[in-house]
Amino acid sequence: MLMMLAMTAFNAHADADAPPQVLVRAHLEPSGSVVAGTQVKLVVDCLTTTWFTDAPDWPLPNVPDAFVTLPDENAQNLDETIDGVKWFGVSRAYRITPRAGKRYVIAPFAITLHPGGTDTPVQAKTPALELVATLPPGAQDMTVFFPAPQLSVSQTITPRGTRVKVGDVVTRTITQRAAGTESMLIPPIAPVDVAGLKRYGTQAATKNIVDDRQGLVAGERTDTVSYVVERAGAVRLPEISVEWWNTKTQRKETLVLPAVKISAEAAHEKPLFAIPADPLGKGAAHRVIYLDGARIGWGIACVLAVLLAVWAWPWLAARWRAARRAVHVAVERYRGGEHPAWRALLHAARRGTQAQTVAALYRWLDRRRDVAHPARVDALRERCDDAASAQVIDAIDQTYAAPADARIGTQPLRALRRALRRTQRIALEKARSHLPPLNLD
Repeated sequence: MLMMLAMTAFNAHADADAPPQVLVRAHLEPSGSVVAGTQVKLVVDCLTTTWFTDAPDWPLPNVPDAFVTLPDENAQNLDETIDGVKWFGVSRAYRITPRAGKRYVIAPFAITLHPGGTDTPVQAKTPALELVATLPPGAQDMTVFFPAPQLSVSQTITPRGTRVKVGDVVTRTITQRAAGTESMLIPPIAPVDVAGLKRYGTQAATKNIVDDRQGLVAGERTDTVSYVVERAGAVRLPEISVEWWNTKTQRKETLVLPAVKISAEAAHEKPLFAIPADPLGKGAAHRVIYLDGARIGWGIACVLAVLLAVWAWPWLAARWRAARRAVHVAVERYRGGEHPAWRALLHAARRGTQAQTVAALYRWLDRRRDVAHPARVDALRERCDDAASAQVIDAIDQTYAAPADARIGTQPLRALRRALRRTQRIALEKARSHLPPLNLD
């Protein structure tokens, strides 16, 4: 195991009250060459000859082209004897993930310690270390080496329809999900400029999916880019290829997101103002507002209609009350007219007694204009000389002497009605033929 040691000692005294000594050491696990994308532990031990009054300050070292984290794990306590001297301390492990095939130099970084026996914090530096990362065969031509046991990529286009107008905003959202991988290790999707569209990038969103039992399940990264349509016509968002290294099969794979065709229509309106670039780039909510001449015209017409209705309300209310009265009068006139009386007469003829039928017959006759009021049987004999009408007239004469089950029937009543209409028509024709003499003077 590779181990490098850095020691910082205070002024030594021969007596028992000598100030405390501190020691910082670091090593890599594994210590040899590793494949890019493999996590390497940077184990750092902090020791003192007394004790620590407070936990050391653990800074995050800067390693270009590598992802460095300090997991939230409990520090390991140390109790060692070095050259006959008792040392006490703690140990923590950083995680370094190289993202390219090259030699990495981990520069020394200072850690602040708080040893007992002195009120002044002490800074001690880690030793310089080297890490060699290589690419597996077949991965040398990859633009970005991204190893993962499994990767899925999906995209969403907003709005969902492929027909938009000039000035509308089209958003393309791409989500990558890598199994067993920190979300920060997932490489970003390079934004693409498209002719006819003005691009605005937004900040990516990352999250780790963690299970209580399994720990890290997957990492997820979402890249979003928005485009403002600048011209009418067909616009094509190109396909996107995502390269990654499958650690299960040990080979390069490519996932392709299909291209999206968008048809942009010319906007006859002009936006009230341009979309600010900064808020849109930061993912702020936005809305494009247009001045539509037709809609403005309809709006003005609606407002004028409301004002006209308010101004004419007294006149409209009076007309409405007059109309309601006219309808009420018409309904009452209809209810008191001949047709409802005729229907009542037919109903009595079908289901009522002969006396009820005769009473309904008189009510119907009283509502006819061509019959003298009150209606008399003699007048009916003079106008109706057919047999059916005579049957009705005889039933009227025998109303109170008829048995309880006697019925007139609807047929004689209909015949009586036709006879009355026929005599009425003859009377009208005679009235029209009696013209006054011509004045020849």
